[in-house]
Amino acid sequence: MVNFYDKSRFISKSTLARLADVSPRTFSRYLATRRHILDAMGISPKAQKLPPQAVRYICEDYCIDLPPELQDQEALSKSPLFQNFLRMLQEREPFLHQGKP
Repeated sequence: MVNFYDKSRFISKSTLARLADVSPRTFSRYLATRRHILDAMGISPKAQKLPPQAVRYICEDYCIDLPPELQDQEALSKSPLFQNFLRMLQEREPFLHQGKP
């Protein structure tokens, strides 16, 4: 899935850990390996919420898909990729309901 990051939304480390399906401790160890990059972004190791540029980097680096409610809805709705995905789901829907009353 393509993420359309909300440029004004900070996301907590615990939320990102949950989305990555790892424990907060495992996620903290991962962040420690990226400390030099986060330091260059001006992010404190003690920060509980991460700014959008850090969220974008982490999601791309750790392959985390943000749910739609955490994404920029306007950018998401205008995306040709997202529109094609919705169209594909709608086309498949009749096949999913065949043979069911």
